Amino acid sequence: MSIRWIGSPNKEKGRQGYRVEAIVIHIMEGTLVGTDSWFKSQESGVSAHYGVGTDGEVHQYVADGDTAWHAGYVVGPSWRLIKPGVNPNYYTIGIEHEGTADTPWTDAMYQASAELIRDICHRWSVPFDRDRIIGHREIRADKSCPGHQVDLGKLVEMARTGVVAPEAYNFCGQPGSVRTRVDLNVRRAAPTTTVEVIRTVPTGTELSYEGWTSNGLSVNGNAHWYKEAAGNYFWAGGTERPIPGLG
Repeated sequence: MSIRWIGSPNKEKGRQGYRVEAIVIHIMEGTLVGTDSWFKSQESGVSAHYGVGTDGEVHQYVADGDTAWHAGYVVGPSWRLIKPGVNPNYYTIGIEHEGTADTPWTDAMYQASAELIRDICHRWSVPFDRDRIIGHREIRADKSCPGHQVDLGKLVEMARTGVVAPEAYNFCGQPGSVRTRVDLNVRRAAPTTTVEVIRTVPTGTELSYEGWTSNGLSVNGNAHWYKEAAGNYFWAGGTERPIPGLG
C-alpha cells in the first residue's frame, strides 16, 4: 500500500527490548492535515506510528521499530493482555484515524486501516484478533477514543479476511508428503503465524500436502509453506524438506 512519510520528533529510538504485540486504534479528533502538523511539533509531545484519512490516505510519523507516544498513560485498563508496570508504547503500534468520536467511518478509511493492520500483523507476527487490535480506551478508560462509531470487530474481520484470501499467495500444485523435524503447528487457511493453530503434530510425523506457496509469512528467513488438502498450512522450515521442490 502507498504510505506517505511525514515524520515526528516525538518518539523514542527503539522499544527498550520489547517487540510489537498489539495495535492501538485512535481517533484524531481532527483532520489528517492537522494531525500531521501536531505530530511534527515538538511542543505537542505526542505522536502515533500512522494516520489514516477518510479518503484512505495513509501517513507515517514514526518507524515501526521505534516507540511513538500514543498510549503511555494507563487508567483503569480493560485490556486483558496489558503488561503491568510496562509502558504500553513499548509493545504497541498506534494508528490514528481522521474525524471525531461521533464521526462515522468511511468505507475508504475502513479499507485502508484494515490493509495497514494486515501489513503490520504480517511484519510482526501479531494475531488477528480483538485481544491484539484494541481501542485506546481499553488502555486509558478516562478517554472515549476511538469513539463509538468504529466497529473494531468489523475492522479485525476485514484485516483477517484479506490475509486468508487464496489470491494473496502464489501456489504450486504438486502433491507429496514430508516428515516434521520439530513439533509443528498447522494453521487455519493461511500460510502465516498470525492465524489460528488448528492442531500441533509431533516431531517425526509424516504430513501429506497438495502443494506449497513461497510467499507466506517469512519465519527465520523461510517463507515456504505446505498446503494440506483441507486448505490448511504448515511451515516448510519445520520439516525435513524446508525448501519445497528440491531433493
